[in-house]
Amino acid sequence: MPVRVIMDDMAYCDLCDMDREFCEHGLAERRQDAVATSGGLLISPNGITHFAGCPHKGDHQDYSKWAELDVPRAWERVGNGEKLRATGGQSPALIAADRCKDCVSHGPW
Repeated sequence: MPVRVIMDDMAYCDLCDMDREFCEHGLAERRQDAVATSGGLLISPNGITHFAGCPHKGDHQDYSKWAELDVPRAWERVGNGEKLRATGGQSPALIAADRCKDCVSHGPW
């Protein structure tokens, strides 16, 4: 794990020589923290797994066709091709079959 140094209220990565907000190590840490503390992930009606706050949903707050996924290592497991049944939400019959490409590249928000 890279050393985290705080400089001017900025977390700095010694390996990437940049702000951890923009480096791959910071992204990996944010994903890990989000999955551990978020209480789960969201499954869209198309079976795509998202972090909460993903811009695909936009500002519309209707989640009546979405489901929740709260199982250990769900993000990693779906990424490895495992299909996971929803554990809650308004559409509990949904199956998480893939991960949102924006969440993979940029999430969590």
